[in-house]
Amino acid sequence: MRPQQDPPKSAREETPGSGAIRSDLAGLLEVTMPSAAGAPAAARAAVTAWVSGRVSELVLADAQLLVVELVTNSVRHARAPDDAVITVRIRVCADVVRVEVEDDGRTEPIARRAPDMQDGGGFGLNLVEGLSVRWGVDRTAGTRVWADIAVAPAAEIA
Repeated sequence: MRPQQDPPKSAREETPGSGAIRSDLAGLLEVTMPSAAGAPAAARAAVTAWVSGRVSELVLADAQLLVVELVTNSVRHARAPDDAVITVRIRVCADVVRVEVEDDGRTEPIARRAPDMQDGGGFGLNLVEGLSVRWGVDRTAGTRVWADIAVAPAAEIA
């Protein structure tokens, strides 16, 4: 199923201005890296360094897991040229942490599928669905998959 045609309930195509997040607390981290086997670890390290101390450990762990999953999907499924790059963005706001991964992929469908317990696979977007309060896909220029993680109240961050 392609998100542009009939997205899953919690995934939707985002147009400029929709799915906006409020109250930017910590600015935006944006890193670009080669679309290669080391990209998920590099993305995790960047997110960890930038987000640590700004949110609870649980929210940080969810952000780490989501960025690794989304970058891994990008490396595996974007069908991008050898010199392609992936852009990772993360923004910490009052109510959510938004994780975005963008690549030049344009053709592969982006949809959850049933996990394959025998041969593996199919877990990624189910994980994104489970950890985020909402997620979606923007294919205006390439592919950008985003997910919002609920932020714990400030009293829980210490």
